[in-house]
Amino acid sequence: MKLETMTMPRLLSTLLLMALMSLPVQADNLGWVDLFNGKNLEGWTQRNGTATYRIEGDSIVGKTAEGSPNSFLCTDKLYSDFELKFDVKVDNELNSGVQIRSQNQGGTPDGRVNGPQVEIAINGTAGYVYGEAAGGWMTPDELRQTHTHFKEEQWNSYHVKAVGARIMVWLNGKLISDLVDEDKLQSHPKGFIGLQVHGIGAGSGPYEVRWRNLQLRDLSEYQSLFNGKNLEGWTTQGNWSVQADGSLLIQPREGEMGWQRYDAYIWSNKKYKDFILDLEYTYPPGGNSGIFFRVGDTADPVKQGIEAQVLDTFGNESALGAHDHGGVISTVGPTKNMSAAPHQWNRMVIQCVGSQLMIELNGQQIVDIDLSSTPVKDRPSEGFIGLQDHGQPNNLRFRNLRILEL
Repeated sequence: MKLETMTMPRLLSTLLLMALMSLPVQADNLGWVDLFNGKNLEGWTQRNGTATYRIEGDSIVGKTAEGSPNSFLCTDKLYSDFELKFDVKVDNELNSGVQIRSQNQGGTPDGRVNGPQVEIAINGTAGYVYGEAAGGWMTPDELRQTHTHFKEEQWNSYHVKAVGARIMVWLNGKLISDLVDEDKLQSHPKGFIGLQVHGIGAGSGPYEVRWRNLQLRDLSEYQSLFNGKNLEGWTTQGNWSVQADGSLLIQPREGEMGWQRYDAYIWSNKKYKDFILDLEYTYPPGGNSGIFFRVGDTADPVKQGIEAQVLDTFGNESALGAHDHGGVISTVGPTKNMSAAPHQWNRMVIQCVGSQLMIELNGQQIVDIDLSSTPVKDRPSEGFIGLQDHGQPNNLRFRNLRILEL
């Protein structure tokens, strides 16, 4: 159909649909993109060493070469703030690692690869952070306690988050390292991801290491919604205060109960339409709150916006509904109970693109729904973001509120 024959409303609708269809891959999966296309090593370049890399099924397989120094298969693209997920399986005789924010010495393609490395090993150090050709262990000696979370001759799942000077590493769901290194951020603020095949001596090997499910979420373009110092950019008549640790505390006053005190909520001064919202929060036992978005009128957010439920449902094994943690009020419940225990930090990622809503809670996608077929289909497509004051005794804390507008 020719565009010039369309009416103006139909033309605008068509152009909007075309714009949504042209969004990058991350608009469909909470920002995660595949680093390995499953077919070839396009987007990767080998640096240093003579180990070999091949594709086998859904995996990249690195194989040692006798007498070779450390080899690295590196992304052509550089990353600063990001999350990285991958599975790895390694021969017991081989030590390996994944480089992050790494670079070549002298800036030349064949220069020595150097930078932070997430350790892969069976000796109890897996998940700690090492400075490859960059000063040795970054995880301090006193925090580098041996553990048994790495499974020998099995697939192991890693999750790495690097934001600013902080690098966090989870191994098989267990937080292994939570490191802040300002010096390394200065020397290595940005760099490639690299898959290491460790060098071996003469007369040994060959050994192999395998990687699969390599996914990355680029966090470098996110904007901070809360500066950790004051309420700049927000409006509230309620009980919100900034704490010394940079978190935002909601502490209801004596006798304040119930959820229908909309001026006590805290509201962004800016409206948002299509976005990925990323935030962390912690609650006391029984804590109850909500994350509102696309609220057209803050005087009536229940009918003029969408709410993702925040609720202490830790340990709940009953059927989940829209009022359980991570559920969308009046719409759908979470597919899984991912609530952290009281006083532990939860992380929620909310993505809205058109009528499509996706929610991730503590690393697990729990909601994927088209709002056009739900009771909230007529809610505004653009609006304010807000955090709910549900009344006593809900002293909740929020931090690291960031957003990427799509």
